[in-house]
Amino acid sequence: MSVLRPEDASADIEDIVFLYRLVPGYTLLSYGLHCALLAGVPKAVIDRAALILGSPGNNQTTDRMHNERILAQDQQYKNTLEKMLAFDTIRDDLRSFSREILAS
Repeated sequence: MSVLRPEDASADIEDIVFLYRLVPGYTLLSYGLHCALLAGVPKAVIDRAALILGSPGNNQTTDRMHNERILAQDQQYKNTLEKMLAFDTIRDDLRSFSREILAS
């Protein structure tokens, strides 16, 4: 990998200029998490990403996060799916069904 070094030796890490060349394949080293940290991504998100990125190399599976918001959203998806499966395309009114689905 080529690196463009700053002209003055006192350059701060904030002054990094990222230059990339895309090639087929994968890399063992990435600065993506560091870039995300510099971009202001919350530390909790970066920690979770690091856990997920490390899992395949350790032959581990990554469990899905469970919190109140995700569980509520999952329940909403299940409810919507049940309504869609129960919808009778011949007898039911599509407009009222659409309003009901979009309102939930």
